[in-house]
Amino acid sequence: MMVVPRQLLVLALAVAVWPAGAQEQVPEPTDSTRRRLVAQAARGPIRVDGRLDEPDWARAPVASEFVKVRPDYAPGTAYPSEVRILYDHQYLYVGAFNRDSAGAALRVPDLRRDFDAPDNDVFGVTLGPLGDRRTAFQFQVNPLGAQSDVQAFDGGDVFNFNWDALWRVRTTRSDSGWVAEMAIPWRSLRYAPGLRAWDLNLVRNTRRALEWSAWVPYPRQFSSWRLTYGGILDSLQPPPPSTNIRVRPYALVQGGRDRALGGGATTGDVGGEVIWAPTANSLVEATVNTDFAQADVDRQVVNLSRFSVFFPERRQFFLENADLLDMGGLSGRYAVAPFFSRRIGLSDDGTLLPIDAGARYAYRTGRATAGAMAMHQRGTGALPASTFGIARTSRFVGRSTRLGAGVAARVDGATGGLGRRENLVTAIDAFGRIGEQVSYEAMLSTSTLDGETGVAGSYFLGRSSPRLYTGVLGALVTRDYNPRTGFVSRPDVFLTSPAVSWTLQPAWRPTQVVWFDAGITTYFFQDPSTLRLQEGSLEYKVEVLLTGGAQVTPFVEHQLQRPTEDVPLLPGVTVAAGSHDYVRYGLKLQTDQSAPVAASADLSAGSFFDGALRQAVLAARWSPTPYVALRANYEVNRLTSLGTRDTSLTTHLVAPEVRVFLNPRVQWSAFYQHNTVQQRGTLNARFSWEFSPLSFLHVVWNDRTAIGAATTPRANSLIVKLSWLRQL
Repeated sequence: MMVVPRQLLVLALAVAVWPAGAQEQVPEPTDSTRRRLVAQAARGPIRVDGRLDEPDWARAPVASEFVKVRPDYAPGTAYPSEVRILYDHQYLYVGAFNRDSAGAALRVPDLRRDFDAPDNDVFGVTLGPLGDRRTAFQFQVNPLGAQSDVQAFDGGDVFNFNWDALWRVRTTRSDSGWVAEMAIPWRSLRYAPGLRAWDLNLVRNTRRALEWSAWVPYPRQFSSWRLTYGGILDSLQPPPPSTNIRVRPYALVQGGRDRALGGGATTGDVGGEVIWAPTANSLVEATVNTDFAQADVDRQVVNLSRFSVFFPERRQFFLENADLLDMGGLSGRYAVAPFFSRRIGLSDDGTLLPIDAGARYAYRTGRATAGAMAMHQRGTGALPASTFGIARTSRFVGRSTRLGAGVAARVDGATGGLGRRENLVTAIDAFGRIGEQVSYEAMLSTSTLDGETGVAGSYFLGRSSPRLYTGVLGALVTRDYNPRTGFVSRPDVFLTSPAVSWTLQPAWRPTQVVWFDAGITTYFFQDPSTLRLQEGSLEYKVEVLLTGGAQVTPFVEHQLQRPTEDVPLLPGVTVAAGSHDYVRYGLKLQTDQSAPVAASADLSAGSFFDGALRQAVLAARWSPTPYVALRANYEVNRLTSLGTRDTSLTTHLVAPEVRVFLNPRVQWSAFYQHNTVQQRGTLNARFSWEFSPLSFLHVVWNDRTAIGAATTPRANSLIVKLSWLRQL
């Protein structure tokens, strides 16, 4: 039996009993102290050109006096912004003048949509149109006009960066600063009918100074999505809901050749989606012959753990309103999720499977949400046709508690001598806060397959302050829990994972150091019935943040591996059952990621099971201009005297990438991956032209080659896809 050390039990309990300590530097605003900005109706037409030269902009009230919130709270800022908001019957307009004399020194690594905001100069507006201070829509732009948008829920504890709204923005630059002018259609927002005062915050990142500022300050451990620390956008008059139907058809031509199969073909296809918003709070979407040719390819990994890899969803159709169907669970180092959209339209090895049709429903108000989806996946080869059905609803209780319940079903047809299979998954979940600093989550789920029912549950409890984080997460997954609509890294596990980190800013620190962040993260996996330790890890690290944005993080890992069966880690490498305890030492380095030349390294060495491992994970980017970005990632693992055969080998994963932009709406990219473990080299090259908002021409080239063999079977394909979004 494994016994958790007394110190770790104290750490786990510290979440609930840790004293409040020093007072917050940023008090939560009250209704009487909350800042307000009046939105003004435009009298004339507004041309979105990044110039703010229409008379309406000059008459509009101004939001200014931003406050520095990161890395340290301080009244005022050396980089002030002036923001005005207008509206008419079609659009909400946001105009921002961001004062800055940097000129060419403004930080814009590249022009991707949904760019990394911490590495860019950024202006953003956060809107809470439901008035619940839980639901936020944020629109961000960098000085060269690249767009980023995000949905955030529960104050930012749940968010979706892959949500793409229909909106326009243009920017201009001068010696005194840069201007951003946005036009957000009312139809791109979900708002409470009749609500004339929305939650609002305005943010800015001046990257070379490592400074985030905001119109309404918030504690640095949060983000501007935490609208309890927001202001009010007053005097709005949004139009009442009207017929809101959009169609998004596509046409596709594809030609390919697979030398391993000895043939090739050219095919064409059509399909698309119809999107109907019957009210301002609901959305119905139907899809026929759903296609994901333009989706980003998965980034390959070399998996040296005993867990299945959790790959994130990258397909836009499944990313929109994904939170409504999220039944809770855990992700990251250990994942358990009752519903995981990658089970639809993808095989276990990531091969695309055709989807004939589907429908989705989304409903959201300030007090409740609901979502449902039905999809039919066509059978192919030895794989049967499958039908999926998912539904979930949640209800907000009080100020800060959300309760949810969902069900997911999968029916696989008979094929290859196998009969019809049915899988039913149920789940209840909860999220809440105690004050603003303490949050908790929980999930309980059942899965029934082939007459066997399994149970899974997870929880999280954490307290986050500007100086201290304490938290504990855990899960229980029984042997028979097999959600064919979801994902489990490994069944038959009882997980306990306490963690703590301190942010320290002692007076004696060097002037180039912003802070030291020291932390301990632990994972303990036990057998649910006997509590015998299966696996454990303790990581100790100290992150040093420098004033230019660089980071240096030394760390030590103590691993406790106790497999009861032989473990196949890599092809030809099997570790014998038994007790394998070992220690590893490492160093993480990262330069300023906003600079034209940026790099990072994760270096470690030490024992590994019954052998040794030296590992280097390297990344570099060179952006001679924001219009050209060259990236490269390289991972090498040197394994020595490992496993039952005393094997020594070296694995390589090389992934160079190039992106070239004509402007934020026209780009070409090429991404190659060379993986010696999978004995495969893959190339994905794409041209993308957004000829009108969210309407695209994509040209995609895929090439796959076997490596390290006497012959190299090769498969390639060329795809030309045109999709366009039209408002009816």
